[in-house]
Amino acid sequence: MKIISFFLLANAFNLNMIVTCSDSMSQKDKEILDAIEYSLFMSPGVEGVIDKYKHESLKGYICPMVDFEELNRVGMSRLPEDQTEETIKEVIASYSSLGLKSIGWILSPQSEPSNLKEKLENSGFKNEIPILGMVRPLSEQLDIEITDEFEFKSFKHEKIAELIQSPEIQKVYEKAYGAPEGSGQLFNLMGSMFLGLDYTLYVAYEKNDNKPVAFGSLLSIPNSNCALLSGAATLPEYRKKGIYSAFLKMRYNQAKTEGVEHLIVQAKEGTSAPIAAKNGFEKVCELPFYVWRAEESE
Repeated sequence: MKIISFFLLANAFNLNMIVTCSDSMSQKDKEILDAIEYSLFMSPGVEGVIDKYKHESLKGYICPMVDFEELNRVGMSRLPEDQTEETIKEVIASYSSLGLKSIGWILSPQSEPSNLKEKLENSGFKNEIPILGMVRPLSEQLDIEITDEFEFKSFKHEKIAELIQSPEIQKVYEKAYGAPEGSGQLFNLMGSMFLGLDYTLYVAYEKNDNKPVAFGSLLSIPNSNCALLSGAATLPEYRKKGIYSAFLKMRYNQAKTEGVEHLIVQAKEGTSAPIAAKNGFEKVCELPFYVWRAEESE
């Protein structure tokens, strides 16, 4: 899945306050929907590297160092309808003033106003990345055999901060996500974000040369009984070899041991979502990822 989950890591505000849902929805369903959307904007950012986009009715990030819509994005929209068009113009102007030419805007079932999609499209945004919010209860058994073709290791806390400074890991990130060359070096500046968090990073290595070829992570969501499967990325030439399924099984085992009740994931429709569905994850919502590009709006 393409959303950059290394920036979804710290509890910025109370989860129970983010979403207003209909009275007909169960409390458990509310919690799951809240966690799916909230986990996209959990990180407080890193000053000077990934800054928070400041707006009373939006959450978002600004990364002036890298012109990439998944780093420069907004969402959790709770906009008054009479202010929406002006806010969209403000967002475009704010990012453009920093020389950024691509902006992401993530929608969810909770996005307001209800016609935000149309207003974004009228402003030049296009729905480029189909993402699904999915959930799986841990009360159900997960029958996956972990491939023995690769070596798998897990890391926490200081070890993650050390690992992400590796140029090899940074290259996996760039190639797997299709991110701009050199953007993986941002990891060097973000190691402190991993300290003190309930966060585990899994890495798959080639057995013969210890080359990292994929990674995935598990993050417990504060104030909920959910854990997020995040940051699963595999080098293109190593896909369809059982690595994603192995990560899924290992993270399932860890979450179950820790007493988590539900696993959630924001899965790309064409890649990780089918694998997740095959292994018992159910679609809860759609999370359209709209992108504005300067060259298409001139």
